[in-house]
Amino acid sequence: MKSAYITRRRAALGAAAALSGLALPGRAQTPVRKPYVADMHSHYGMFLPRLFGMDMDKHMRENRITLLSWAVVDDRPWMSSTANGNRQVAQPQAGQIWAAFQGTMADYRGRLAGWKVQQALTPADVDLALAGEPRVLLACESANFLEGEPERLAQAHAMGVRHLQLVHFIRSPLADHQTADPVHGGLTAVGGKVVAECKRQGMVVDLAHSTASVVDGTLDASEAAPVWSHSWISPQGGTSRDPGYIARSLSLPAARKIAARGGAIGLWCLRLSSDPSYAVTSKATYADEIMRMCDLVGPQHVAFGTDMEGVWPGRMMNDYADLRDVIDNLGKRGISDAILHGVFIGNYARIVKAAMNGRTA
Repeated sequence: MKSAYITRRRAALGAAAALSGLALPGRAQTPVRKPYVADMHSHYGMFLPRLFGMDMDKHMRENRITLLSWAVVDDRPWMSSTANGNRQVAQPQAGQIWAAFQGTMADYRGRLAGWKVQQALTPADVDLALAGEPRVLLACESANFLEGEPERLAQAHAMGVRHLQLVHFIRSPLADHQTADPVHGGLTAVGGKVVAECKRQGMVVDLAHSTASVVDGTLDASEAAPVWSHSWISPQGGTSRDPGYIARSLSLPAARKIAARGGAIGLWCLRLSSDPSYAVTSKATYADEIMRMCDLVGPQHVAFGTDMEGVWPGRMMNDYADLRDVIDNLGKRGISDAILHGVFIGNYARIVKAAMNGRTA
């Protein structure tokens, strides 16, 4: 028998969904138990084959994930894994990435519809996620699909994109990325226009994979709070000649600049046991690293950014049941509910809502 609380809560959520124009799916759903959780960067359900299929909505509900930033990759055909990590191996021709991106977006939106997972398109959707109703926010892991044309962001917004990472693993006219020698010296003029257009369209700007100079240029180009969705904080960052996990790290000075603007930094689920300076080897040490990041930049600027299914070959999470174990670990450490709420979902939700509310397009 349902308690009066559950009945009232689901009725309230149904009313909120109706007001937002997004009715809840018409099937029995498992109520999500607190604490609610966001992941700023995930590929869950995109890459790995599953013999018996999957149900994204069910998996999110069972594991308390109510705001998931699902990142579409647009440059996979032109990159490959090397001894030093992913690197560009081919040059796309004009129009190729844009065409591939449109097809991929249609595929991913179709998957969400099949799973009956609602998208996060408006601030009201983010509020529903904060109230325990799962929402997927479509993100792009790089803006290569723009092919240097900021005007295409309006079309991406119409497709449902609300979170844009500027660069990934191939050369971009927008900015330098961490795993290739810099050629632009930071954010380019067209990159600055893309950052400004993100603000106009109400999209979160993601600086992951960017060089330190790009972080500086982006903060100069817009007063909006950016995110660094996934990797880890190292003392000085790395260079393109370093091993991938070091090249991809965010330096502490750059992390503090992002935090000072009100942004957030996400921790990925890469597991490594060969370097004592990189501490993530298990779910327990992932929780430890989250706490270290809170000490470094403040708990209001830390979030999960697991890179689920995007971290290869070593990873310490296979699905969101593993992240739930991390959540349970952190919940036993005597940390205040307010801090835990921020790290778990509030910090990212705050940034997403601010971006959406600032839309002027």
